Amino acid sequence: MAHFASAEEIYASLGACLKAAATDPENARAFQRVGTIVRLETVAPKAQISLKLEADQPIEVEFGESKLRPAAILAMPGDTAQGFWLGEVNIITALAKGKMKAQGPVAVILKLVPLVNVVAPLYRLQQEGGVATDEEVAPGEEEVAVEAEIEAEAETEAEDEIVAEVVAASEEDEAAAEESPQS
Repeated sequence: MAHFASAEEIYASLGACLKAAATDPENARAFQRVGTIVRLETVAPKAQISLKLEADQPIEVEFGESKLRPAAILAMPGDTAQGFWLGEVNIITALAKGKMKAQGPVAVILKLVPLVNVVAPLYRLQQEGGVATDEEVAPGEEEVAVEAEIEAEAETEAEDEIVAEVVAASEEDEAAAEESPQS
């Protein structure tokens, strides 16, 4: 059974979490690093979340049809969106396997990856029905969190290298296609 039964469930769950994370002053800078407008679309059920994430501009998060014109669109089934924002679905693998479809500059799409590190802990708490407080952090968890952040940064760097290789190969293919005589 699908995790989300309707667009309203996506907006109330994932959408609300993205909006809370993006508009939290502590997270705003991370979201603004994307530097443009992106749209997240789910195809089963059909829903849209538009995010205006421009540097030095107020962040906007809109559900459903939007007048915001995205530079990039990331589309996927609701279950894949659920896994992606929980940090369980790797964007490179999902794109390669066709579980996600991307439109727009690859560099923009990849700027969403670090946001998973911001959203996933909040989204997990929301899914479990709780909200973290300072009192709930047991001794030693901060060290684990720092180690997890370091590992996440290393994974992001590795993904960036893979994407750079894919982009370079794509550019080489385009250059070769332009050089070949047309019939």
